[in-house]
Amino acid sequence: MANLITWTSIELLHNVVRYLAELKVNTGALPKTVSYRGKVKLHGTNCAVQVRPEGVFVQGRTQMLTPQSDNLGFAKWVHARGLGNSAGDHETYFRTLGPDVTIFGEWCGPGVEPGMAISQAEDKVFAVFALQEGYGADAKVIVEPDEITAYLHGSAGRIPRNLHVLPWHGPEFRIDYTNQESLDAVPDLLNPLVAQVEAEDPWVKATFGLSGIGEGLVFYPRAVEGDVLPTDPEGFAHLMFKAKGDLHRATRAKKAVQVNVEVVASVDEFVNLMVTDARLLQGVSAWGREKRNTGNFLAWVVADVQKESAAELEASGLSWSQVERAVQARAREWFLR
Repeated sequence: MANLITWTSIELLHNVVRYLAELKVNTGALPKTVSYRGKVKLHGTNCAVQVRPEGVFVQGRTQMLTPQSDNLGFAKWVHARGLGNSAGDHETYFRTLGPDVTIFGEWCGPGVEPGMAISQAEDKVFAVFALQEGYGADAKVIVEPDEITAYLHGSAGRIPRNLHVLPWHGPEFRIDYTNQESLDAVPDLLNPLVAQVEAEDPWVKATFGLSGIGEGLVFYPRAVEGDVLPTDPEGFAHLMFKAKGDLHRATRAKKAVQVNVEVVASVDEFVNLMVTDARLLQGVSAWGREKRNTGNFLAWVVADVQKESAAELEASGLSWSQVERAVQARAREWFLR
């Protein structure tokens, strides 16, 4: 049985700035200028397909999946065989791609997340945003759409009907992390782009002819000036950042893209900032809203807030022990009402 290979948690821009500042203090190293480009962030459920010598394995964000223990039909779709139509034989197709590759994407469409442009599609789709070749210390992340497309076509020559590769969206841009003017220019460039995507998902419009809202954008590093771009999962993740529109942000930050972290004056203000409906609904997507899952839901929310709030706590002079109980109480009240 394969082990879960987790797709990294993508942070906000201010977390990248904070990480690089700490890296400079600890090691003296600091990438001067990083080139970026974005992909539309679809509002679905994060899933992946592992192709290994032992076979094809399916996973959600937090657990391995099977057709008998599934997540919205994703494992059933991956393992579909003998379909006898244009959708093809999925499991046989995935076997042609290995061994030792993990295909990450969003499983999205009708019945996954309501109210989105993609939720109007005729069928669910698997929209691929990255590949990982190898495992552990030898792992390599690939995000270039052309490389992903070439890999997925492989010897099969075609891909299943509901498998898509997300393209780049928007211009390539550069951030000089040593230059405050360069950093300050990024929100003015990216916030209008994020707002446009939330107003109408451009990929769904172009691919399916459907009009509706999107979630935001994820920005991937493409080159580091004066150095080699890290391709290992951990190193690559430290340079990525996401930006969601007003309706989908897990915090009540003023803007989708900010260089400086939000500062709060009290525990209540921290809870209001971090414990949003968008974050709580993510927890529901992970665990459902049955009362028997209350403990799992609360554990998910508390862990998610703790993971994403280190910068906010530090800037506000608060500790996790001061806010943890209040975070859990707000989440419990929302879940049980």
